[in-house]
Amino acid sequence: MKLYDALIQETLAAAEGAKRWPASSLLPWPVTESSELVMQRQAAFELGGSGLPSANYTLVTTDPALAGDEVLLLGPDLPELKADAPFARIVILETEEISEDDAGHDMIRQMEFVRYHVFPKGYMVRVSATSFEEQVRVSRDAAKQGIRFGRIGQAYIDRYKTVPGVKSVKVLFLTDRAAVERLKPIAKKADDITKTLSHILDGLPTDCGHCQLKPVCDEVEGMREMHLGKKK
Repeated sequence: MKLYDALIQETLAAAEGAKRWPASSLLPWPVTESSELVMQRQAAFELGGSGLPSANYTLVTTDPALAGDEVLLLGPDLPELKADAPFARIVILETEEISEDDAGHDMIRQMEFVRYHVFPKGYMVRVSATSFEEQVRVSRDAAKQGIRFGRIGQAYIDRYKTVPGVKSVKVLFLTDRAAVERLKPIAKKADDITKTLSHILDGLPTDCGHCQLKPVCDEVEGMREMHLGKKK
């Protein structure tokens, strides 16, 4: 699958110079079974809140050169933050080829589920699917215990690896304002591709001349071919 590959390259270019940790060197931060409520009075700081820029999206590829099990960070790490900061969390998944049947649709559904269902302890996540943003409130207790992006990223990696068909997981965190601003329009493009892909896998009949998703098919390499193949 190459549908997201151009966006992956743009994303990695925006994160050039980031620190890298191979997954094999990291211990996951503890997670809870449901979202933990962190009240404002309990918070050390917030990420992506207070009017600061934020971005959140997931990209998929079958090219191992674009993925790999690792965590990247551009900008200050959590122990270095003393106040609210801009924030982006991007996940790049290397998967098996997504088939044009129920199995492919189920894989997409499970990957989207994981996006919203990892609950690190003392790290309250609020994701907006409509604005492509993510806000995080970090508790003072978690900050005192040494919470770091590397360990948060490993918790996401472990969870994504439970999805059948996922081969490797790259998690990017950004607290650099200029880089986060650069990623915000990419988040919208990624969402458009995912919606179009889900539309195709749903098998819904469409008149390309009147379909609101036609601009995505026209722009994204491989999307039209997949759509036409599904119609056949």
